[in-house]
Amino acid sequence: MEKQEVSKLKIKTLHFGEIEIENDKIFHFPDGLLGFENFNNYVLINHEETAPLRWLISIDDPTIGFPLINPWMVDIKYNPGKSINLETEAAFVVITLGNKERVMTANMKAPLVLGVETREGRQIVMSSDKYSTKQPVIHTSSEEV
Repeated sequence: MEKQEVSKLKIKTLHFGEIEIENDKIFHFPDGLLGFENFNNYVLINHEETAPLRWLISIDDPTIGFPLINPWMVDIKYNPGKSINLETEAAFVVITLGNKERVMTANMKAPLVLGVETREGRQIVMSSDKYSTKQPVIHTSSEEV
């Protein structure tokens, strides 16, 4: 059996420089993300230095990227409802990396769902008010210890 060659794509990112991506690692978001509806193709990057954060970088515009985290790291009782099949999909929440109060927050109300096998992604917005778009994750004091 002949080994099939995987086609690759190179993009230049703000945080990681030029990276090479195999086409079978690209996630397609048919509806885009909230506020970024025209950007449909992304790659999920695991970077050792920023773990446990992962990065969702737009293939369409590599200057656009979102830091993500597993929602259960923020709230161990997180329940995204029946719209996610945790056997075939992975859930992530977008992190805001600090504001003037130096508080990292997570958008727990609108998780991103990635189909592990299908390579298709979507963002769901939960109708419940149980979760916030600005759930505090880590508080960083400006004073040194």
